[in-house]
Amino acid sequence: MLTMETMIQTPEFDRLAFTVLAIEASAQKMNISPSEMRRRLEKVGLIKSLIQDCYDTLHTESREAVANDVVEALKNWEKE
Repeated sequence: MLTMETMIQTPEFDRLAFTVLAIEASAQKMNISPSEMRRRLEKVGLIKSLIQDCYDTLHTESREAVANDVVEALKNWEKE
């Protein structure tokens, strides 16, 4: 059984945790649920093309800066 005590932190785990953080922070900024944010991000492909593919840059930013980047990108991509 996988528990917090036995979980080995891997680069994949770090990326997954960051993806969750980015979705939650962005949802909070837009006053929507994280599941609604995830749905909207998936619809335009931003979970992969922004949050995951730009992890090396984004994970060095503050939670607020990540949320701002994600919300701005989402609004721009939804316009197209």
